[in-house]
Amino acid sequence: MSAQHFSLGRRLGQLTELCVGVAMCLLIAITVLVVAQVVARNLFSIGLPWADEASRFTGIAMVYLATPYLLFHGQHVAVTMLSDAMTGMKRSCCLVLAELATLGFCALTLYGFYRFLLRAGRFASPALGLPNLWIYMPALVSIALLALVSLYRLGRLAQRRALA
Repeated sequence: MSAQHFSLGRRLGQLTELCVGVAMCLLIAITVLVVAQVVARNLFSIGLPWADEASRFTGIAMVYLATPYLLFHGQHVAVTMLSDAMTGMKRSCCLVLAELATLGFCALTLYGFYRFLLRAGRFASPALGLPNLWIYMPALVSIALLALVSLYRLGRLAQRRALA
């Protein structure tokens, strides 16, 4: 394994761990927001629409930010019955196809976000007044990082095949 490959893997691992750290902080934020909303409603008879919007935003961001970490560490949801039943070149081709499908998903999603935000980027969220770009930024960052992790995994598959 080359030093450059190891460094890239280490940096991607650190980046995905940072995303999981942010996701854990968001989980704490969701808890605080929901408890604050329940307390405000039940004890003070006031609604906090901004807390509801913020907890939804943080929940979605949390899920997206955890995804690259799971893929990097091979802990993502995957159907492996077919690839597990294969050996050699067939198995390698199946694994490469799966990574290419992940890359295709990332490319289509990023393009979809681009097209969507061309229109929706001008607007803000109703309760918090945050620009839509900021609302969707965790998902954009996550999908871009997911694509990088998938490219890294493709490189590892190619290197493993070259060494075999």
